Amino acid sequence: MSFPFAEDVEISVWDDFEKTITLMPWQDEISAVLAEKGVHESMFIDAVCGAGKTEICLELIERCFREGKPVAWTVPRREVVLELAARLQSYYPSQSIIPVCGGHTDKTIADLVVCTTHQLFRYYQYFDVLILDEPDAFPYAGNEILERILHTSCRGTIIYLSATFSIDHVKRLELSIRPSGVLLPVPEIKRGYFLLIRLILDLSKYSNESCLVFVPTKKLARKLSHILRSPMITSDTEDKQSPIDTFRQSGGILIATTVLERGVTFPECFVFVYCADHITFNEGSLVQISGRALRGMKPKKGKVIFYCLEINQDIQKAIKRITAANNSALSVLKNHPKTNLY
Repeated sequence: MSFPFAEDVEISVWDDFEKTITLMPWQDEISAVLAEKGVHESMFIDAVCGAGKTEICLELIERCFREGKPVAWTVPRREVVLELAARLQSYYPSQSIIPVCGGHTDKTIADLVVCTTHQLFRYYQYFDVLILDEPDAFPYAGNEILERILHTSCRGTIIYLSATFSIDHVKRLELSIRPSGVLLPVPEIKRGYFLLIRLILDLSKYSNESCLVFVPTKKLARKLSHILRSPMITSDTEDKQSPIDTFRQSGGILIATTVLERGVTFPECFVFVYCADHITFNEGSLVQISGRALRGMKPKKGKVIFYCLEINQDIQKAIKRITAANNSALSVLKNHPKTNLY
């Protein structure tokens, strides 16, 4: 299978940063609006998985640096805090950027604070701009205490980033296409009985690939880990980073619960969702999980397969959302004819 890429499109290259940033036109449009208005007005960036949310926000962050405005970027998980802080520091080596999370609380004041939502209790009316990454994810989603803590820490605007969130009272900017120009993978559905046998047969078919297997429960993760003799990651896994790093480097099979549905990127990954009709998996989590495939600027391979006894409403809604995003992406590409992708 091969995929078209946005190689011939006119791109924006920023040399103002300490590391050159390249944006596709559809990213540049969102970035410009965000940089201009994001310090005065809260916004929701409705961006598909893999749309380049970090790069889209850099121009806004650069403006905050220039104007001396404290800015925070808050994410759901500790591992993502550390990875994102290092990534942002690579863009701004001379700026003060710190992670604030469990085990990293000695220093809490910097030009840019990257933290979990829990750590915002340390700040009172401090941030002029607060970027809230994945507001619909655990533990922030539905947590009134964390919501109050977040609003107390911020004296200015809030920028919401997600592919599966909705909010009515702020301006919404839509980004339905990845920088590669490759459409989102629409899950293939395998419905019926003997799902475990079908999963194992498919995994043997893709034995030379990086196979990320999602399951709905920790008990099922342990069972599959034993059957497949493969590592697993659940909320109980103390060292989550080691199996993630090994999977990135060596591929193979990695079994995970929804703890890995967001915030991780693996090159040329094949995604399998076992018991996709389980109550644990809702529309948002299925969309996020599907978004793990076909990432990067030139993805050569990748696939998403749902295994289920029945196609429930959440599966239907997830596929409908992904398909709608792809239709919107095609419209974007038509406005940039130099891509010649489809």
